[in-house]
Amino acid sequence: MVRYLIFMSYIGTRYRGAAKQINNNRLLDLDSIQGALEAALRSAFYPTSKIPPIVAISSRTDAGVHAFCNTAQVELEHPQGLIYDANYITAKLNLWFARCGHEIRIVSIRPITQEFNARFSAKSRTYFYRFAIAKDCNEHQMPIVELGRSWRVSYRSGDIDVEALRQATKLFMGRKNFSSFSPKNKTNRNIDYVKELMELTVEPAMPLMLEDPRSEMFNFWHITVRSKSFVYNQVRRIVGALMGLASGCINEKDITTMLQVPSYLNWDNRLSIAPPCGLYLKNVEYDDEELARCTIKQEKIELNEK
Repeated sequence: MVRYLIFMSYIGTRYRGAAKQINNNRLLDLDSIQGALEAALRSAFYPTSKIPPIVAISSRTDAGVHAFCNTAQVELEHPQGLIYDANYITAKLNLWFARCGHEIRIVSIRPITQEFNARFSAKSRTYFYRFAIAKDCNEHQMPIVELGRSWRVSYRSGDIDVEALRQATKLFMGRKNFSSFSPKNKTNRNIDYVKELMELTVEPAMPLMLEDPRSEMFNFWHITVRSKSFVYNQVRRIVGALMGLASGCINEKDITTMLQVPSYLNWDNRLSIAPPCGLYLKNVEYDDEELARCTIKQEKIELNEK
């Protein structure tokens, strides 16, 4: 039995989230990234694993959230005791996803030792949130390629104070309790709401397709945030709070209050939670030396196959 680390990208619009919504490993859930990946691992290549593939996602993105690079791990057992060729599996999985109409692509796969864990070995995770602001009276002229890929905020450029938005990012930096930026915990799990943001920046962005003349009607922006981990809804609520401040709906004192008196009850109801369509998981960062040390080298694969 060998563990494999999977790097993947996906458009999350049609999926109910990265994690399966069915608590039964025997049942498929093609409406989740995890479920679709497990289905592909069961049937996309030959010979199939002797043990059923159970995927563990490193970063559980919400419904409608996209990913340039998310990671997962799975344990497979070759019937002949060999190690599956990573390039072969990657090609077969991508072919299966394309034929089945899934907007998931495998970037790469590598066999790893048991000491490496896709979730717990991660040093940090980086997200960015993409939004668009109309320059004039063009709110309803959003470029077609941006639909479901960006948040068209319901303000014009003159109504948004981008500099105030940039200044307000400082309020979130460092180690904070983000209970106010997550809904009530309805599970039986104890959740640690104290998180440390390593990065929170606001930068102008390019249109997804310059050839579309409607792209010139909007200004595009990315809010990038990096931390070791996040709580549910945290990034989208941070974006919503920043947008509320930039539009004059709230001020810095209101944000400070939510951070200093942390509770799901203290989320400011004047604010909107940013929709999932603009959120992208940009990367899951690992220690390069640890990953290299825990990767089973190609030479070993060739030796075992002989």
